This record gives sequence, C-alpha cells and structure tokens, in this order.
Amino acid sequence: MLDIELFRNNLDKIIESEKRRFKDISRAEKVLANDIKWRDIVTNLQELRKERNEISHKIAEYKKNQQDKEAQEAIKKSAEIKVQIEELEKKQEEYFEQREKYRYMVGNILHDTVPLAETEEGNEVVRVVGDIPKFDFTPLSHVELIEKIDGADTKKASEIVGSRFYYLKGDIVILNLALMKFALDFLQSKGFIPMWTPFFIKYDIIKAAAELADFDEQLYKIQDEDLYMIATSEQTLAAFHYDEIIDPERLPLKYAGVSSCFRREAGSHGKDTLGIFRIHQFEKVEQYVFCEPEDSWDFHEELIKNAEVLYKRLELPYRIVNIASGDLNDNAAKKYDLEAWFPASKVYRELVSCSNCTDYQARKLKIRMGKVGSKEEKQILHTLNSTAIATERTICCILENYQNEDHSISVPKVLQEYVGKKVIKSIK
Repeated sequence: MLDIELFRNNLDKIIESEKRRFKDISRAEKVLANDIKWRDIVTNLQELRKERNEISHKIAEYKKNQQDKEAQEAIKKSAEIKVQIEELEKKQEEYFEQREKYRYMVGNILHDTVPLAETEEGNEVVRVVGDIPKFDFTPLSHVELIEKIDGADTKKASEIVGSRFYYLKGDIVILNLALMKFALDFLQSKGFIPMWTPFFIKYDIIKAAAELADFDEQLYKIQDEDLYMIATSEQTLAAFHYDEIIDPERLPLKYAGVSSCFRREAGSHGKDTLGIFRIHQFEKVEQYVFCEPEDSWDFHEELIKNAEVLYKRLELPYRIVNIASGDLNDNAAKKYDLEAWFPASKVYRELVSCSNCTDYQARKLKIRMGKVGSKEEKQILHTLNSTAIATERTICCILENYQNEDHSISVPKVLQEYVGKKVIKSIK
C-alpha cells in the first residue's frame, strides 16, 4: 500500500495515478477523509487524557486536604471524561479501519513509462526476438501434441479431481523437471538463492503479499483453517522477511523460488479448457528481489533479461510487452510480460510476468531497511518479482515450436542433457 503521508501531502499525485489506472478515485479521497477524522480524534483524545490526568492529581490533593465536596465533583468530572474517551476510542478505531480498507484498494503509483490504456489491447510491444518457425506441414496445437506423445492424461484427472487438472506422464514429467533445473542452474549462476517455499500461507500474510482481486479469482481457502494455498511462490518469498529490519549491507537479496502453484482461475471461465496451458495446479520457478529503492528500476530490467536469456537458450520466439495502465495489478508500478509464439494458433501467449512493486508490497509486509537498534528512521525497501519459467506453459510452447511431421517432439538442445534424449517419440 501507499505511504499515508503521500495521501496527506500529495493526494493529487495518487488521484492522477488512479485515473491512469481507470480506477475509482473516490477510494483515494476516502482514505484522506477518514484519516482527517482519525487524526482529529487522536488530538481530542490526547487533550481529554491530559485533562483526566490533571483531574486525577487534583482529586488526590482534595482528598489530602479533606476537601470532600471538591473531590466528589472532580471524580464525577473524571467519570464523564472517561465515557467521552471510550466513545472516541470506538470512533477512532472505526475511522482507522475505514482508512486502511480504502488504502488497501488504492494501487501503486504508476511509472511514467506505463502505456495509458484501459485494457490489454493497449499493451505496448517493446521488442520482438527470434525467428518464427516455418513448417512443411500443418502444425498441431499443444493440446493435440501432448496426446500424440501420451504426455498427459486430463480425462482421467477430470474424473478424479475435476476440470483443468492433469496427470503428467513419461517424458513430459522429465521435461517438466528439466525446465526447473535448467532455470535454477542459470539463476544460481546469477547469484540467486534457491528456495523451495511452503505451499500454504496464513490469511494475514497473504492479505499483505497478494491483492483483493486474488481472493476473488485465484486463491484456494483451506476449510476450517486460517490458511490459503499459494498462487505463486512470490507470495511466500515476499513474506520470508515479514516484519523484519534488513541491514542495507545485506541488500540486494535475490531468491529463486520453486513451488507448485494453485489457482482457481475464476476469472477465466471458458478459456483454454483443454490441455495443460491454463490449469489449477502448475510448477514455476520465480525470481524475487529485495533491494534499495534507488536500485529497483535497474533490477526490473535485469529480471526480464534473465527470463529472456532462458527463452533465447530454449530458442523459442517471443516478444516483450509493456503492460497497459488499466491492465496492471495494484502491486505493480510497471510490468513486463514475455509472450512466446504458438505456431498452431499463430499468436503470442504470456509465459512470464515481471513486476516492480517499488515500496508498495514491502509496506504491507512491514519490511524495512536500516540498522537494527539504531535510532535512525527505517526506510521501506523495494521488492520485485518475475517468472523465470512456468513449466507447463513452457512445455506447451516447446511442443508447438519443436514438433515434427511424424508428431514427435525434438528436445531443445539446451535441455537434451537434462532430459537424456534428443527426441520424444509419438505413440499415436
């Protein structure tokens, strides 16, 4: 969330950013309105508590001097002030809760380079990389190809669990693991620390790490438990330093998160219902960085370039897209997507998202930088996240780009050592 001082001192900046996001600006206005009322009550409470404290001293003096009448009047006045204080404390809590509720709904301040548009139609293509493959035959879709090589069983999974689930089989299991190891090896060479995170997270923590929309569209709630299943290891990596003060000398902290991810996909009803592209459970290697504020925009470029290196080595054609203002999530000040080419449908599809959350997410998680024990004011640090590889989606892309006329799949050269073969044969 945004610094409350920004609402107090520069509401116009917030409103301008919210307008660029095509959001309701009244939420930002309600933050300030409730804050003003809250601060007025804080001032009134301070005065009343001071007055009551002074009366308490007078009562002691009256009793000492046996001034019973004055003492009784003072006691009565103290009781009246106590009631006033209790009533104001309730209002103080109400205004604070309202302020924080609307503050949580206001998005991060957009970077100046974010394209102004309400929908993804306004996304800006930054660069296009790689050659579109040419086939001497009509290429099949990843849905058809994974059946040809017997790489997954979605029919049986739908009977056991429901739609958008799967059993991975045979060589595709090995390819899935190979992609994770391939990404981890590269990120380790770049100084990232591998982290296998929990798959569950408490409500108070996920509320700070994620966003309101995630609760409606993505997150699975564990019945009768104060737990949610993670939609990405970004959430558990972000929370790894929850409520900590980090010495600036330790920064940057760079983590490579490995996890299964669980998403309801409530907002994508009817989309990609076949195959393993848009599913409720998948594996992902995530890049996550904690850094000093002045370094975050350099890291944003570094993270997307890391992802690009992986897809260049996989020799998959892709493009980098600067996400439009109205299509950005609240945490992000700016986001790039890497979209790879799918020959069968002749479209680019999202495989990577890379966001600079500046101080927005870290403030919710109370992650600060400074010297522990020092009286110097602690500063909110910056956080960034980016997909390295979402394995199932990348497998779909590999299937389409590396298919052969006999429906076998050539294994990308960079993965052959991991997979142990050059070709995945078709059985149909």
